[in-house]
Amino acid sequence: MNTTFRTLSLVGLLILAACAGFQEGYPPATNPFLAGAPSLETVKLPPTRVALIWLEPAGTPAPVTAQRALAEKIKNQFLTGKRLEIVGAATIPAVPGDVLSEVRKTAQPFNVQQVLVVMPRGTEVTTPVRLQYGRDGSAIGTRTDSYTSLTLVGVDLASGKSLYSLVANGDARLLKTDYEDARPWYPRISPGLTSSAYIYPERSVFPPGEVHAVALEQAVNKLIYELGRAVGS
Repeated sequence: MNTTFRTLSLVGLLILAACAGFQEGYPPATNPFLAGAPSLETVKLPPTRVALIWLEPAGTPAPVTAQRALAEKIKNQFLTGKRLEIVGAATIPAVPGDVLSEVRKTAQPFNVQQVLVVMPRGTEVTTPVRLQYGRDGSAIGTRTDSYTSLTLVGVDLASGKSLYSLVANGDARLLKTDYEDARPWYPRISPGLTSSAYIYPERSVFPPGEVHAVALEQAVNKLIYELGRAVGS
């Protein structure tokens, strides 16, 4: 982050919306194994060896590469020696049909009796805004608020029974000018809608879906925290 961007972030960013604001709206959690799964807070887990299976929803805004990296991030927080040991992670498309059979097939190489099935769900709202930068900078642009619900369900592979569940939410905000070249005001993402910590992607390397990936990572960070707290690791 260069000096210009540090200065801008310290000065602050004032957003004057051109239309009425809206309430935060995390989408309802979704997971084919969620129904009937008790909250992890009510379950006492013994030391457990599991695999993590991440279901990639069709048409999800977050890039598939980001989802796969985040599945590995969860796994790497629960390695050998932890009360909850995740021995491997894999991602599969969340397609209609017999999901349990696909999960069993994917988990087979890991030689486990239980899996953690993780599935994200995202939504976004975009509104026009007038952006004020520091004392004199001004631009017309858009604000995109991205919300993610991330659901984890522990599943017994033999019976297909859902053992416990955990839901974590994440959000991010993208502020972007309408101008093709508005230097030094590149697109900026705030991890968390009220966060003052900004990411300043260069326009030339600003990939589609980046704001969704940031919101999803926020949800993953919360899931790791809550899961670790629940299992005492």
